[in-house]
Amino acid sequence: MWSLLFIPLGAVVGALSGFFGIGGGVIIVPVLLFSGYTAAEAVATSLLFVVGTSLAGAKRHTSLGNVSWTTGLLIGLTGAVTAQLSSRLVLAFSGTSDWLLNVFYLAILSYFAVTLLKKTSKRRPKENTTVAAGVIGAIAGLLSALLGIGGGFIIVPLLVSWLGYSTHRAVGTSLAAVLFIAFGGLVSYLPSLTLDFLVPAALILGAFIGAPLGATVTSRYREKEISRRLALLYGVVIVSITLDLMTQLWMPFTYISLGVLFVFIVGITADFIGRFTK
Repeated sequence: MWSLLFIPLGAVVGALSGFFGIGGGVIIVPVLLFSGYTAAEAVATSLLFVVGTSLAGAKRHTSLGNVSWTTGLLIGLTGAVTAQLSSRLVLAFSGTSDWLLNVFYLAILSYFAVTLLKKTSKRRPKENTTVAAGVIGAIAGLLSALLGIGGGFIIVPLLVSWLGYSTHRAVGTSLAAVLFIAFGGLVSYLPSLTLDFLVPAALILGAFIGAPLGATVTSRYREKEISRRLALLYGVVIVSITLDLMTQLWMPFTYISLGVLFVFIVGITADFIGRFTK
């Protein structure tokens, strides 16, 4: 019955997914690792959840006119192929060098947090969008299976800076791409692992409630507001991961880390409710 507690978590993270264009793995993976999952188990379970959030979110964003399926499909299929490569790495070091996941998170999230805070008012679409989309997909796929995410946290800023997409369209297109990338990464894990499907089922159930709501609320925010909130999310996750790395020095840092994520979730949920009631 404890797995039912993951339904509200899935709903809240699903809302963040629909709003930010991410799969939600940046939050789900740390929670699963804290719950005792190995790196491979946490990544595979997270990818199951990401498939659910991206499907629900992309469906809603499509109805809002925020999805370029041509670009999303190209990024997604390229990413699904490269995701097969990094999954082998996770399976190889799972249980012995799990801390490497946190190091990757810190380096990559730090870079894109800075990228999102830069001015994007003069951005221009690149001429060779096909090549750019393929490169974005390749990078996203490698990081997806490696970190248990859908790759949306890099797809959104790169769609804005490389292809000149508006933030709203980048969010919707990212979710479309994430659907294929996460599924590709998931397929590479399932033959090698035995998972408890009750937890991902509870998470996905919550995601189908929260993701459409998060997608809908994007229409009540300006582009810069979404970008700044996404950068804030990255900053919160960076702080959380840094605290996790310090647990070897003082165990309570683990609880402080989860507390930081919880405070952010409560704050952004209140922000969403405030926009809905305006």
